[in-house]
Amino acid sequence: MIAKVLLFFVAAVMNLGLYLAVPLFQSWLQRHALKAEKSVDRVEREITYSTPEPDKVVKREIKEIKLTTVRPPSPRQSRPSLPGGGLKLDLSTAGGSMGLVSGGDRTGPLGSGTGGGKGSGQGAMIFESGQTDSDARIIGPDAAPKYPIRADREDVTGFVDLVFVVNESGFPDQFSVLKEDPEGYGFAAAAIEAWRKLRFEPALLQKTPVKQKVRRRIQFNK
Repeated sequence: MIAKVLLFFVAAVMNLGLYLAVPLFQSWLQRHALKAEKSVDRVEREITYSTPEPDKVVKREIKEIKLTTVRPPSPRQSRPSLPGGGLKLDLSTAGGSMGLVSGGDRTGPLGSGTGGGKGSGQGAMIFESGQTDSDARIIGPDAAPKYPIRADREDVTGFVDLVFVVNESGFPDQFSVLKEDPEGYGFAAAAIEAWRKLRFEPALLQKTPVKQKVRRRIQFNK
C-alpha cells in the first residue's frame, strides 16, 4: 500500500515538472529566435550601408561658339593676276594693231566691241534661176554626151533630168538625177560625165559671182 502511494507521488511530480518545463522551453525558443532575427537584421543593415554610392555626374561646361560673318569680296577690288600677265598675242595677218592681252591684273577698261561686221554673207547661199542679176551660162560649145553602148546596140533613146550647182568659179558640182528614162541603160552616168567637163560663166548678183542651181534635160537621140 505504501509503495502505491509513493509511485503516485512520483508520477505527480514528474507530470508537474513536464507541465512547467514546456512553457519555459517555449520562452527560451522565442528569445533565441528574436536574437537570431536581430542578428540577421543587423547584418542586412550593414550590407545595405556598405553599398558604395554611385559615381557623381560631372557637369561639363559648354562654351559659346561665336560665328564670324564672311563678307564676299567687293566687285571693285582688282581681280587676281593670271600666269603670263601682260603677254600680247598678235592675231593680225600683217602684224597690225590688233592684239589680245592674256593674263595681267585685268583691271583695265573693257573694250567697246563696236566692230563693223559688214558683209553680205552670200558665199554659202545657193540661188535659184531668176534670183540673180544674171544666170550661169555655158562658155563655149555644148558638148554632146557619149551614147551608152547598150542603148546604142539596142537602138534605145531616152533622156535625163539633171540638177547641179555652178559655183563662183564656173565649175559644176553637186550633181543629182531627178529622172532617168528609161533606167538601166547608163543615160544618167553618161550625162553627168559630159556636163562635169563643161565650164560656165557664174551667176552674178550685184556684180559678184555667186552659186546658182541649174536644171537641164539631156536628150539621147540617134
